[in-house]
Amino acid sequence: MYHIKNDQRALRSCDLIYEGLAALLAQKPFEAIKVNELADQAQVGRATFYRNFDLIEDVLRWRCDQVLDALFASLASGVYVPQPGERMPFLQPVLRYFSNHSQLIELLIQARRTDLLELAFYQRLARLKPQMMALIDAPEVYLEYGLVIRSSVVVNVLIHWVRTGKQDAPDLLAAGLNEVASQMRAHNLLL
Repeated sequence: MYHIKNDQRALRSCDLIYEGLAALLAQKPFEAIKVNELADQAQVGRATFYRNFDLIEDVLRWRCDQVLDALFASLASGVYVPQPGERMPFLQPVLRYFSNHSQLIELLIQARRTDLLELAFYQRLARLKPQMMALIDAPEVYLEYGLVIRSSVVVNVLIHWVRTGKQDAPDLLAAGLNEVASQMRAHNLLL
């Protein structure tokens, strides 16, 4: 768990710790990183680390929350309006956002902790459940499964895209995946 005060000094220390973790991940596996060396790399004290984080993985959890909060705030601002018939309406703005913010995904891949991104994404979708329940005539338990599916699909597309070097432009990839999804549905190849 992380427990960071909302002041500039604490946030700066956490940024230094995250940057230190990124530097260490370039040198060694996540599992081999110790708090002492992370604190040294970040040029903060051990006490500063433990004042903000319980575990090293909490640094990644915190950054996931930061990045996804910013993403969902941009989605809520109405910058992107889904097109009629679009099968994956969140995909295009998510790809656009992560085309400029992929360092987190790269670090999660290196640390073998992409599960943290999937959980953080699901948690943000789950916050929208009351609005979704008003639109969808299905038992809540099935909506939960739908949120799990959506989180998994989006995050795994992001992971694959980053692993393969983000070769496709976000808009092109989103359009291509929407077309494939439409064709797969037409041929009963999707759930």
